[in-house]
Amino acid sequence: MKISHIKNDFKRFCLVERGMTMRNYQGIIRYLDLIINFANTENIKKIDEDTIREFLISRSEEKGWSSKTFRNYLQYYATFFSWCVKRGYLNKNPTEKIEKPKLPKRLPRCLTQDQAIKILTHASWYNWFYEFERVRNVAIIATFLLTGMRLNELLNLKVHDISLDASEIFIEQGKGSKDRIVPIHPKLKLILRGYLKAQRKKSISSVWLFTGVNSNKQLSPKDIHTICRKISISSEVKFTPHMLRHTFARLSINADLNIYKLKEIMGHSNVSTTQIYMSVSQESIKRSFNKLHLI
Repeated sequence: MKISHIKNDFKRFCLVERGMTMRNYQGIIRYLDLIINFANTENIKKIDEDTIREFLISRSEEKGWSSKTFRNYLQYYATFFSWCVKRGYLNKNPTEKIEKPKLPKRLPRCLTQDQAIKILTHASWYNWFYEFERVRNVAIIATFLLTGMRLNELLNLKVHDISLDASEIFIEQGKGSKDRIVPIHPKLKLILRGYLKAQRKKSISSVWLFTGVNSNKQLSPKDIHTICRKISISSEVKFTPHMLRHTFARLSINADLNIYKLKEIMGHSNVSTTQIYMSVSQESIKRSFNKLHLI
């Protein structure tokens, strides 16, 4: 059986039965094409455990893969071959006995409260070409810092997702295809109100919350990274959009926000993911420690 002959069935399984995103499905197919080229065959039975292991190890040595990259490749192959077993194309999954390398335990990189204030200030002071651009970019940075949402979640926000009256932001189909509601902090509420007012004044009529300066088009990831890079250079504080998400979590823990409430705001599937921010929140640890009656 050739892999190309069953790709359409696998696509339907991924997108319909599993509810997988097109991006993840295309990732699996891209990785499959790589191992097909490596094995020089499309015969599904000839891409066995030894072939997959040799491919992963050789590519890892050649490209200097991290443990996470190795695991991602292995997981994609495991998904495909597991489906093949269920469909009767194979008797066993050739990835089952391949070990996953352990992931290094790294703490998320965060900004301090002073650095967060500094980049927000520089977003306002920066010499943007248009006044609307300034108001929009301040709103973008503030939304990252005061909601902790992911880049794609911010880009996909629509105007009707913002309820200033209820102080809520509706995030539709975030990571893991889950909807959630994020509270609007009072400081962010003022900034968003000013931004929406500027948007109306400029007669921008778009479903998207954050648009181009002179268009109704949705911003792209590249646009956001460009904005962050300009502010980073101006403020001399190195950061990425995802670091702002980590910063929100750290500052929330420092302010003693309940970790289970933070989990819901961040959209984590498991509280263990949220707990890692306890390790980077020394202020919260110090306050709790100072209250202990040890002797």
